[in-house]
Amino acid sequence: MANFFSDNKDLQFHFQHPLMRKIVELKERGFAEKDLYDYAPQDFDDAMDNYRRVLEIAGEVCGEVIAPNAEGVDHEGPRVVDDHVEYASGTVENMKAVVDAGLSGMTLPRKYDGLNFPLICFVMANEMVARADASFENIWGLQDCAETLNEFASEEIKQKYLPWVSAGAAGARDRPARRRGSWRARRAPWTSRSRTPVRTSEP
Repeated sequence: MANFFSDNKDLQFHFQHPLMRKIVELKERGFAEKDLYDYAPQDFDDAMDNYRRVLEIAGEVCGEVIAPNAEGVDHEGPRVVDDHVEYASGTVENMKAVVDAGLSGMTLPRKYDGLNFPLICFVMANEMVARADASFENIWGLQDCAETLNEFASEEIKQKYLPWVSAGAAGARDRPARRRGSWRARRAPWTSRSRTPVRTSEP
């Protein structure tokens, strides 16, 4: 069976990096939740075993479901039905697979039904998903938008939306734009000898 975690030596290297001990201790806050949740790790070794098991599941989903669906998703594509976007059938299957595997809300706190994993684990999973199907990574990977809510939102908003993300709701990101495209991509270039903008024609 294809597994995008176990077959990737680079991910294995980073997963076994000595800094993981410090990362785990910080994320778990001294394993303060070990008596509050039956799935919270008891110590460093327990945490690493949890992370590895979930990453292996993610690798299997990527290798056995998402990657084989990628070509069909490209051919079928999404469509608009009654003013609503409907994903390609392969994308729907991918979403069901990652939700059933418990791969939603990976970095969110347990109090919001998340897994409370360090960001490095989410980045590894995101790397595997992108390898399997870069277009699907743009859907699944947007769960990290919830990190902004977790960091800055009121407790009322967190309680309302974060469990929803942990249950598998797809995220979205809105960006300000000037005319067409991102304003960052449209800033005037600077000359090499001064800070004077070079005049460019408007598209």
